[in-house]
Amino acid sequence: MNITFSRLEIQEVAKYHRLLLWSILAAIAVNLSRVSLEEPSIGLFVYVAASVLQIFALYKLGKSLKLSVTSMVLLMIGLLVPILGLLILLFMHDKAMKVMKSAGVKVGFMGADPNSI
Repeated sequence: MNITFSRLEIQEVAKYHRLLLWSILAAIAVNLSRVSLEEPSIGLFVYVAASVLQIFALYKLGKSLKLSVTSMVLLMIGLLVPILGLLILLFMHDKAMKVMKSAGVKVGFMGADPNSI
């Protein structure tokens, strides 16, 4: 099943891909902070804040990539498992990269600039 994207849809994918990349950095920071922080309440706050960002980024990118509701719900549930959540975010990163590269968009380290598309 080959899905085609318009220019505006590719811009939306690029915008939410960048947000997903920030949430990947947050996931790495949370996983490191859970190991290094001695204060459990701060670690819990950081974990909840990063989880909200990850779920939001995954939802918006999944919607812009035209994923089914069932697969988005399963992926969001998987985000609750710490290392599995990171793997899910990397999977979505790969999916967005493939869509943008197939459209001929140059993608850099922190994604593509939505204004340049």
